[in-house]
Amino acid sequence: MGLSASLSTALSGLRTTQAGLDLVANNVANASTPGYVAKSLTTEQSATGGVKVTEVKRQIDLYLQRQLRSESATSANASTKADYLDQLQSLFSTVDGDTSIDSLVSSLSSAFDALATSPDSTTTQGSAVQEAVLLAQALNDASNGVQGLRQNADDALASGVDVANEALTSIQDLSRKIVASNDDGTRAALQDQRDQAINELAALMDVKVTDTGSGDVRIATTSGLTLYDAGEASRLSFEPTSNVTPQKAYSDDASESTLGTITLTRSSGYSADLLADGGLKSGELRALAELRDETLPEAQAQLDELAANLAQAFGSTTVAGAAVTGGVDLSTAGAQPGDTMTVSYTSGGKTRTVTLVNVTDPARLPLHGGVTADPDDTVIGVDFASATAADDIDAALAAAGIDIDAAETAGGFAFTASDASVTVAGGSSKITATVLSDDGVALPLFVDAGDAIYSGSLDGGDQRTGFAGRIAVNSAVTDDPALLTAYSSTAAASDSTRADFLVDALKTDRGFRTDAGLGGASSGYSGTIGEFAQDIVAYQASASATATRVSESQSAVVSALQDRYASKSGVDVDSELTNLITLQTAYSANARVMTAVKEMIDMLLQA
Repeated sequence: MGLSASLSTALSGLRTTQAGLDLVANNVANASTPGYVAKSLTTEQSATGGVKVTEVKRQIDLYLQRQLRSESATSANASTKADYLDQLQSLFSTVDGDTSIDSLVSSLSSAFDALATSPDSTTTQGSAVQEAVLLAQALNDASNGVQGLRQNADDALASGVDVANEALTSIQDLSRKIVASNDDGTRAALQDQRDQAINELAALMDVKVTDTGSGDVRIATTSGLTLYDAGEASRLSFEPTSNVTPQKAYSDDASESTLGTITLTRSSGYSADLLADGGLKSGELRALAELRDETLPEAQAQLDELAANLAQAFGSTTVAGAAVTGGVDLSTAGAQPGDTMTVSYTSGGKTRTVTLVNVTDPARLPLHGGVTADPDDTVIGVDFASATAADDIDAALAAAGIDIDAAETAGGFAFTASDASVTVAGGSSKITATVLSDDGVALPLFVDAGDAIYSGSLDGGDQRTGFAGRIAVNSAVTDDPALLTAYSSTAAASDSTRADFLVDALKTDRGFRTDAGLGGASSGYSGTIGEFAQDIVAYQASASATATRVSESQSAVVSALQDRYASKSGVDVDSELTNLITLQTAYSANARVMTAVKEMIDMLLQA
């Protein structure tokens, strides 16, 4: 090998080792930098016999990276749910806790027991009213807390969408720079930054990343909706709601939805609803949407169902039907919107139920079965006071395939079988009390805002929705607690008839609507008001505990993956220092060759 060739070879080695030294120094300097991936040099022999750097390579484990992103989305989803459910559980407190809703129901029951023993005691009367007020206030506070959490989730959705858009914009800009760059070191650094932006996006939603070549990628949700492709990022939009209330709900049908959704829009103009049809499978945004639109509304329904049953247990009377030839005559005297007639009949050897609900707003018809506590009944909405009520009932029964005829009577409607295979077994009416005395023992103790009577009306919307936030004790009763026992102007002060009714109302089993999430979807929930209160508190405590366990478990999975990923793709300082020694030795050797060549050339020139 000639001297010039030796010099060229040593010089190329010097340049290569210098590049290696620079890379090692950069690796060590960024050992603690989040998202930094260790780099290494790929070299090959040059045509002249020396060595050259062919690539600056990122030491990345793509399989672990994909797995980590997937689990990070699941972890963010779980931790978000755990955080909100922990706050939700605190609103309900714990079973038998001093301030828990079930304890307050129990305290009210004890106060009514004392009232039944001493109905003429002003002390027991006042105590009973006070317990009722405390329970109503607790329901108000819990309801307001639930809606506050829904508002927080809605606000967090807006913030999350902003963060996602920033990440997508960053991915777009970095990808364009990566494709345009001819320097391996620059490309590798830009890829680290892009990975960080993708990781940030992956915590918000489930993503799938595909390498399209030339340094570019394609990013889509796991459901197939494109987030970034061919140098163009999609845009996410979300319209936040300034005041989330129980009446506001998300719907896949945009014309019915009263809450914002996340819309993805491509540069082509194509758009999609990410919350509809499972557009998002996981991530923080999915968790927030589920909390706002499903989990927290269910908690609100539990509170509303408890409040509604409190109002109706004390404020309504069940009137048994009168037997008539072939059927039953049900009273509708004094019926309010939301009051019902229930007809029991036997057909095909099976006992069935029809529930007729007094609805004066035709826009609310037809009704869905979920408005009653019986998941198996046939529900019919009709205006009891309409001149055509009997005909309307007959038409609805015929449409439902029920062989029963309705006929108007002096005080209601008579129901008789129109087919020999059908037997009308009986029935009853639920009538809401509107006055405090001289109309039976029932009284509107718990009322809606402004002392409005609560009857479960469906006119203009379901009165039950948000009722827990509005429930109050009738101001006439708070002003005069003696009304708790004075059911008649002629009743003696020591008469315990109404007090006994109040006691029984809390201790009698009732049916509760299935949207409260207790019981089976086909069987519903039956029990006392106290049992229902205790079970919804336990339900929330269990849900919170489960969410916490899932979050902690998922966090452990992510932590383990991060450790594995760091061991494969992170900087190992010990290894880098070993490389540094090797490179320094090679550098010295190449420098020594150059020095030797120089000395030999000098000797030749002097000869």
